[in-house]
Amino acid sequence: MAEQSEIAELIKNIQADVTTIVRGELALAKEELMPPAKAAGAGAGLFGVAGYFALVGAATLFTAVGFAWSIGYQAWFQLDLLPALCWGFLTDAVMVFLIAGIAGLIGLLLVKKAKFTPEATIASIHDTVDSVKAAVSSSTERAGQLSLLGEPPRKELP
Repeated sequence: MAEQSEIAELIKNIQADVTTIVRGELALAKEELMPPAKAAGAGAGLFGVAGYFALVGAATLFTAVGFAWSIGYQAWFQLDLLPALCWGFLTDAVMVFLIAGIAGLIGLLLVKKAKFTPEATIASIHDTVDSVKAAVSSSTERAGQLSLLGEPPRKELP
């Protein structure tokens, strides 16, 4: 009966150790990923502000380009004001959609290239798994040797 209680205690100790290891790995992953996530969040916020002002500026610029096209259509084709404005802003809209399509394709390529992996955490997990496998293997061999000798397994202090 003493062996069963020692085995139960050993299993409880292993469960506690595994829990501690998992918590440590999660803490390491959190510690590794928090600084880049905070920097990315601040960068994204500033990127949003810059994007807003860029859109306002682009809208103003494209409005001016639309009026310039309209003046050109009036002079080149002797159109009245309203048809010249329609053709000018239609030409401007086509230009804006072409620019948006090109920017979207470039953005898609950049997103596909991005990698965000916690390499140190993955390496640490692999090391921990290897260590646990080695410990289990040596414990299994030692327990097998002791049972062959007929001696009860001794509990060692850490």
